[in-house]
Amino acid sequence: MDRRSRMDGRSRKDRRSRKDKQSQGKQARYVIADREQSPFAEAFRVLCASIRDAKPQGKVQTVLFTSANSGEGGAMVAVNSATLLAYAGYKVVLVDCDLRAPIVGDIFKLGNTGLTNLIRDEVSQEDILQDSRISNLKVVTCGPLPLESVTVLSNPKIRALFDYLRTQADYIFLTSSPILIKMDAVISDACVLASKVDGVVLVVDSRTVKPQNAKKVLELLLGAKANIIGTVLNDVMDY
Repeated sequence: MDRRSRMDGRSRKDRRSRKDKQSQGKQARYVIADREQSPFAEAFRVLCASIRDAKPQGKVQTVLFTSANSGEGGAMVAVNSATLLAYAGYKVVLVDCDLRAPIVGDIFKLGNTGLTNLIRDEVSQEDILQDSRISNLKVVTCGPLPLESVTVLSNPKIRALFDYLRTQADYIFLTSSPILIKMDAVISDACVLASKVDGVVLVVDSRTVKPQNAKKVLELLLGAKANIIGTVLNDVMDY
C-alpha cells in the first residue's frame, strides 16, 4: 500500500484561516456522492485501491482507522473509504468502535443500538447491523457510551462479532478513539483493537501532527502487533 495517501488538497486562495476552521470543527462531515469526480473523491479511490491490494499476509478484510490525536479526521476517512467500496459493489460493514466521541451514527442518522448493547446481552449480532441507506453498506454504532471503553473492546464478544461480520461482508472497517490525548497521555483503545484486525490505517493531520507524536503512535501500534498497511496524510495544501 502507498504509505502516504494525501487528502484535502487546496490552493492558498481556497484556504480558511486556522481560527475560522477550528470554529467550524476540524472534521468536516462530508460523505462522497456516488460517481463523484472531485479531487477529494479521487484521493479516496486511490486509498481504497491500496487497501484492496494490501495483502502482506493474505487478504486484508478487517481494517482499523485510527489517528494520533483528536480532530485528525480518522472517522471520516473510514466513512468515505467504506462508502466508496460500497458504491463499487463490495459489501461493507462500518463499525464505530470510538466509545469516547462517536460520530458514525450521527453521520448516517441512525439509532444508537450497537456494541455496548451487544456486550450487555441486550441484542444479538444480527440486531446491531443497521442499514446506512447506501447500497451494500451497513453500520454498527457504538451503543450507549460505557464507563470503561477498554473493558468493552477487550470483551470476547467483540472478537466473536468480528468473526461473524467476516461472513457477512467483503470488508469490515472500524473507527476508534485517537491514541493520544492532551499532555501526550495514551488511550489504549486502538491498540486493543489493532491485534483483532488484519490491518491498520493511521490518519495524521499535516498541519498539527508533531513528528515525535507520530513516531510514538507508530511504536505503540507496532508494540500491539498491529499490521500497519499505510498512512493517510490529511488536510494537505498544495502550494
